[in-house]
Amino acid sequence: MLVKEAMTRTSIKYFENDYIERVAKGLLEYHMKGGLIYNVKDELSGWFTERDLLAGLLEGRKVLSEIYQTTLYFLNESDELQSITVEDQGICPVLNKNGQVTGYLTREQYLDAHARASQVELSRLDAVFNSAHNGILSIDLEGRITSMNPPAERMAMVTREKAIGKFLTDVVTPSGLLNVIRTGKGHTEKYRVGKRMYLTHRTPLYDGKKLVGAVGVFQDISEIEFVSNELESVKQLLKEQETILDNSTDGICITDGTGIILKSNQSFCQLFNLDQNAPCDTPKEIKEIVNQVKVKGMPHNVMGTSKDNENSLIISANPIKNNANGIERVVINVKDMTEFDALRSELEKTKSILENLNAAEKSDSFIAQSSEMKRLLETIEQVAKVDVTVLLTGESGVGKEEIAKLIQQSSPRSDKPFIKVNCGAIPETLMESELFGYEGGAFTGALKKGKAGLFEQANTGTLFLDEIGEVPSHLQVKLLRVLQEMEITRVGSTTPTKIDVRVIAATNRDLQELVREGSFREDLFYRLNVIPVSIPPLRQRAEDIPLLINTYAKIFAAKYGKQLKFSKKAIQVLANYQWPGNVRELVNIIERIYVTAASKEVDEQDVMSLFSKNNEPSTPFTKSIVVNTIIPLKEAVEELEWELIQKASLTEKSYRGVARVLEVNPSTIVRKVQKYKEGRSES
Repeated sequence: MLVKEAMTRTSIKYFENDYIERVAKGLLEYHMKGGLIYNVKDELSGWFTERDLLAGLLEGRKVLSEIYQTTLYFLNESDELQSITVEDQGICPVLNKNGQVTGYLTREQYLDAHARASQVELSRLDAVFNSAHNGILSIDLEGRITSMNPPAERMAMVTREKAIGKFLTDVVTPSGLLNVIRTGKGHTEKYRVGKRMYLTHRTPLYDGKKLVGAVGVFQDISEIEFVSNELESVKQLLKEQETILDNSTDGICITDGTGIILKSNQSFCQLFNLDQNAPCDTPKEIKEIVNQVKVKGMPHNVMGTSKDNENSLIISANPIKNNANGIERVVINVKDMTEFDALRSELEKTKSILENLNAAEKSDSFIAQSSEMKRLLETIEQVAKVDVTVLLTGESGVGKEEIAKLIQQSSPRSDKPFIKVNCGAIPETLMESELFGYEGGAFTGALKKGKAGLFEQANTGTLFLDEIGEVPSHLQVKLLRVLQEMEITRVGSTTPTKIDVRVIAATNRDLQELVREGSFREDLFYRLNVIPVSIPPLRQRAEDIPLLINTYAKIFAAKYGKQLKFSKKAIQVLANYQWPGNVRELVNIIERIYVTAASKEVDEQDVMSLFSKNNEPSTPFTKSIVVNTIIPLKEAVEELEWELIQKASLTEKSYRGVARVLEVNPSTIVRKVQKYKEGRSES
């Protein structure tokens, strides 16, 4: 139950100088249990209850300032009642999502809501009790039956009405529950009644430390064939799990509670140079993370390296607990981060074109011939002067990073740091320490002196958060707090550090839709969306295309030592294309022309040859899959997968983005890219 379902909603305000007698009459008239008190500045300063008013009247007090309570314990309308504790607070002010006071919650309302929730829970437990497959029977300290569910009625061949209040052995033959009453200890045993075999588990019932009775759970185990079939199913499931374990590309091992390896797959053994078929010592990194799991009693993640120090690893450990809540097994998953290095390399390639542009063009001007871009630049000129958060939106490839740079260069912080962060390129396990930094020793593999996060590196300057929609849910709360308070707390530290950073965020996703889906916080969206700037796609500013062609032609002419001339018809073909990948796709096409051009003049046919029949550019890395002859199905599937990955790369800047549009896991994309690139380099 939420606070807003139990609270009193009211807009009535009481002030410190209000007379107690008049306020008391108002409470009676509106049937209220108290109220919130404001000072002369209309600021919330305290609260009072009916009891406070009565005491004040008896003591001869005149105004509310003489009796009210000043300790304020704020609640939110969306708080779960089960997760809060009111303690001795008579009244708690309640805030809505905008931080406005909409009413209050009294201790009586809090207790009443808990009572109703408890009643619902009792009803639920009663339903479970009556619908359980096994028979359940309980007795009190005198050995008299206090409860019995329908399966127990069938086993004892008696109705609940006749059994309740009877002595145990007057209803059922086994008397083991009486031994539990005498000894206070539970036990499990098998017993036979006629031709049926039963298994019973008997447990003492305590009220605190006081023994109040015993309960027995009975199961008919006569149908051994059923158990045998279930066992075969479990064996088959274990066999399937073994196959999955052995074929996983991640390193996986299972240890006992002390860190001794019980099972590991081939990938794990390769990472740590272990013999899969022989007993081996547990690697130091694995022992350390198992010890951390034992201490914390919960999952733990660290960074580490392989035995030869060639591979960077992320090691995750998850405990498996027994019935006594002790750690019985620990499952270790090891992710080879060389895939992340490959991802970083790909990102650097996408940035090289912009770096070449900066090297070739010394002018600070921004390409803008169309009216849409001119209006955008006028907006940016105004926005840059105001030190507020900006949210850049637009399709992938429209130049959001360049707009962010232009805002920074035109702002009062132009001579301060400009830090770029691609939120979609940072693994979720590293994002918190990358953004906010960490203290020395915060986790295994951390630098001894700690590390400043990107917010600290951007202090006094500008931080550009690209692909902000990829920030995981558990970090959105912390990011919101940083934007509100302008202070960060490093991982492993409890001391906040003040920062002075202007934030520019960017996304090619519909954040409002993500808010409606529940994957992006609404309050974080409003904090980022102070100044929204929408960047038009290239197809809406076709007037800029000839200028872009001319600019990038100069860059690639210098890069490849080749002078080319574009005919008017060639430029017209490029201007008429819809460019789903926007400027990034245009740059890709121009570079491809410089690489493949056989003559010095680029005509209409040269450009048209780069476009497929459906008016989409083909990639230079794919083969055309034409079913004119029979080829192996596996080869055909691989060629189609590679073509789809390349086409998705035209509009997505990261493997995570490619994975999203192709609806697979990012690790799948990284693995396939590496596989197909290696295959093509070998051929």
